[in-house]
Amino acid sequence: MNLLLIRHGETSWNLEQRYQGQQDSPLSELGIAQAEKTAAFLARMKIHVVYTSDLLRAKLTAKAIARPHGLTPIEDKRLREINFGEWEGLTRSEVEARYPELFAARFRDHMNVRVPGGELPGEVAERLLDFVHELEERHPKENVAAVSHGGSLRLLIAALLGIPLERSYCLRMDNLGISHLSSYPRRGKCPWQAHCINSTAHLLV
Repeated sequence: MNLLLIRHGETSWNLEQRYQGQQDSPLSELGIAQAEKTAAFLARMKIHVVYTSDLLRAKLTAKAIARPHGLTPIEDKRLREINFGEWEGLTRSEVEARYPELFAARFRDHMNVRVPGGELPGEVAERLLDFVHELEERHPKENVAAVSHGGSLRLLIAALLGIPLERSYCLRMDNLGISHLSSYPRRGKCPWQAHCINSTAHLLV
């Protein structure tokens, strides 16, 4: 299976540097343009199916990507962004002011310090891996596109490639960055191969 992992387009909350998590915020004008450029780029290849997070910013991006292929995106909640609980909708400075001790603790150990009402990275990776394992069974020889979110995609790619989850933040995930991975289930030590991670050259045209 060829898997294209795509982050959604820029949103107004991206510009304001707010924790979006599982809240909805609309695509910005640039985000809409990014989605259209990505759709035009991916129209050159055969995509058999498009999956998307059920959050609006991902759905709008996926709809643009699916259109040239005559497809309707399939929504799956497992592709949602990490749940940031009480921090969602707040800016980083607002979080630091309201939750100083928790913010500092999470900075030291984000893998194990939970935001009230939120998810831990390991939990996010688990639901995303569950999704991908299903894809391998459904679409073993197909080209699959999945539109998701920055934090979730970092964790998923790290998990697939055997990178420690605590180092997932070393993977940059830009808006409409494309990561292309292929599965080789019979390769014991390397069941996934990365062709590219966070490619954004198509946005420069």
